[in-house]
Amino acid sequence: MNLSSPRRGYPLERIAGDVGTMSRSVDQVEIVAAHLRTLRGASGRAAALPGRGRAVTAARTDAREILSTIGPHVAVAQRLSAALSRYARAYDEHAHRANDLIEQIESAHAAWLTLNAASDEAGRGALAAAEGDDPVVAQAAEELATDLIRDRRRAEEELDDLWTRYEFHFGAWDEAYDTAVRALGESAGVNLSHESRDLLQDLLAADSPQEVLALWLLHPELQEELIDADPAALGALDGLPAAVRVHANQRSAAAWIEEALTEREREPDGSERAAFLAKEIAYLRKVEHGGVQLYLYDRDFSRIVEVVGDLRVAPTHVLTYVPGTFTSLASFYSGDVQQVATSLVDKVPGTLAFVYKDGEFPGEDSEAGGVNPMRIGEANDHDRAVEAGRQLARFEAGMRADPATGAAEQDALGHSWGLANVTSAEVAGAEFDKVISLSGAGMPPEWSPDPDTAYADLSYRDLLQEGQHMGLVWDGNNPRSHPAFEHGGYYLGPDDAVLDQEEASSLVGPTVNVSPEYIRVLTENHSLIATDDPDNRRALRDMQRLVKK
Repeated sequence: MNLSSPRRGYPLERIAGDVGTMSRSVDQVEIVAAHLRTLRGASGRAAALPGRGRAVTAARTDAREILSTIGPHVAVAQRLSAALSRYARAYDEHAHRANDLIEQIESAHAAWLTLNAASDEAGRGALAAAEGDDPVVAQAAEELATDLIRDRRRAEEELDDLWTRYEFHFGAWDEAYDTAVRALGESAGVNLSHESRDLLQDLLAADSPQEVLALWLLHPELQEELIDADPAALGALDGLPAAVRVHANQRSAAAWIEEALTEREREPDGSERAAFLAKEIAYLRKVEHGGVQLYLYDRDFSRIVEVVGDLRVAPTHVLTYVPGTFTSLASFYSGDVQQVATSLVDKVPGTLAFVYKDGEFPGEDSEAGGVNPMRIGEANDHDRAVEAGRQLARFEAGMRADPATGAAEQDALGHSWGLANVTSAEVAGAEFDKVISLSGAGMPPEWSPDPDTAYADLSYRDLLQEGQHMGLVWDGNNPRSHPAFEHGGYYLGPDDAVLDQEEASSLVGPTVNVSPEYIRVLTENHSLIATDDPDNRRALRDMQRLVKK
């Protein structure tokens, strides 16, 4: 018997499936996801291990490489597990009940058919009897017809009630099924064609950024479908063009916002973490609406690369801007670390900038997005900078795999510790046309200047410069003292008169006294070089000149 529900057209058919098998599958996927999360967490902790020596350095290097590749797979496993779990619950709640109603509906439908036929026949009999001469027979025939019509109406009401219940449960299951298919498509390409699914697997398994790009460009007809299916994985995949990754990450923003909102609900009002999450949500809404372009984002491990500039135009200059000590995700949320890159993109035509932060920076409080003074020593840690340099070199290789960006002039700007990151990337094999130090901290001892690279240092009298003069920063291997870095005199800061006065008065007495005001000016000067503040306009003009030439 082929039946369909009267209002919504759902077929009266048994919903296939075994909730026991589904539950076991969910358990297995959750185990895989848990193992991946454990591996990711262990890798994150290993990447932040303190200390020196070959063993520790090797462990940190391996951990960073794992973090660079495992993120998309963790996201796939987590979403796959969540989608299967939600569907299993919906199946258990609604599919069973819909299936249980099938026999009742079939029985009720058969009873209605019988009563319908009997009432029709009785009606015709009553009409015939009414035309006869026996009133008793006519009365009996009319009563029989009335009773059968009443029974038919009751049977119809019972059948209608059963159909209503069936439609509700079948509809709830059907909606859950569609939701699961869409979610699985986003996670694992379940709703993709075989060609698209195979391509996604090949992209995730590729050995190099160049192989990723070659695979991507080979199948333009599948690209949008893949982004729809798994934006989180593609948004973190080295080798894909910057415009593709930005587009994919824009698609992922809603999920990141949902994660942050969920976490924000658990935080007490007024806490530092709550304030940090509020800033993150506001920032990600800009990403969602296209106001901010993200090349990379991993909120769990403080990884973010923002693109500044027009990706629709092939650039002539590509800048990698690496901020300094204490940089956190909150530094991006507030727009603090994008100022120099934005100014250069605006003033130097054809410029595209990547503002880069991959993992925790020295002195960063990743929990609240502030400063952890107890970790300041990391800014002078050789092994940490070398490992970060390897990661930056991997970023450069991935970003430059695309001819649109790779063919442009490649310049790097490093503020404070950011220069240690840049020069360590050179040790790891990255090559730049220009390296511009913005009061850069120093260079690892194994670094040597590339003869094909132009080096320059732009600085104010600041706190880091004072430490460098005393030999406390990078063992004196600093840009101001290295002959490879061209530089003029220090720029004049807005409050340098305070420095002159303090230094003059400190020479008069028997001891050197350093006032809080003196430290304040030195600290503000160190930050000033990395801003678009009008007081920094001379330095910004020199940056523009250096990039242009």
